[in-house]
Amino acid sequence: SATLSKTKTNKFYLSILVEHDEIKELPKTNNIIGIDLGIKDFAITSDGEIFENIKIKRNHQKKLTKLHKQLSKKQKGSKNRNKARIKLAKYNEKLNNIKENYLHTVTNQLLNENQVIVMEDLNVSGMMKNHKLAKSIQELSLYRFKQILKYKTEWYDRDIIEIDRYYPSSKLCSVCGYKNNELTLKDREWICPQCGTNHDRDYNAALNIKNEGLKILSTLP
Repeated sequence: SATLSKTKTNKFYLSILVEHDEIKELPKTNNIIGIDLGIKDFAITSDGEIFENIKIKRNHQKKLTKLHKQLSKKQKGSKNRNKARIKLAKYNEKLNNIKENYLHTVTNQLLNENQVIVMEDLNVSGMMKNHKLAKSIQELSLYRFKQILKYKTEWYDRDIIEIDRYYPSSKLCSVCGYKNNELTLKDREWICPQCGTNHDRDYNAALNIKNEGLKILSTLP
């Protein structure tokens, strides 16, 4: 089947759907990695690697605001308004393409280097209800990231393990297992009162996510 679509910038795309059984397997590896998705950084892994939050819309907000103002000043129904609309649409399309490319770059690296990826089953729609964080979460495109990661694991014969969204990955000490119930969203570092380990919040969470994934793996047939 084929689907023809037209963008707001008057570009046409033909998407062709084909069915086949071939799997583009990547070389097998024993690597398993935990990833903690966040707002300060896009993701941090249990190997300590950080994928930055590129903040694509916020870093280009001045230009977007200018284009919106130019559009609002044009008379409705005029050729100049249509030109301004297309100009704004093209800029948004450019930013979306940059973000989409970044998501593919991150997912490709994770899948090339690891056989199993462990992550939290994030309730993105629920997170969006937090008005203080909604804009930042939307900009991260976490749902799109998971979507790309999932279909590529099928392509390349990799595996994803999603742990329970209520698993306290940030609050647990990855060394001794102590649970810090006093931890708040503002706390980026904390010291375990039981074993004295100084934790980076996100890296510690990634380690705990990986450890929980290993436990789940050990129970699978």
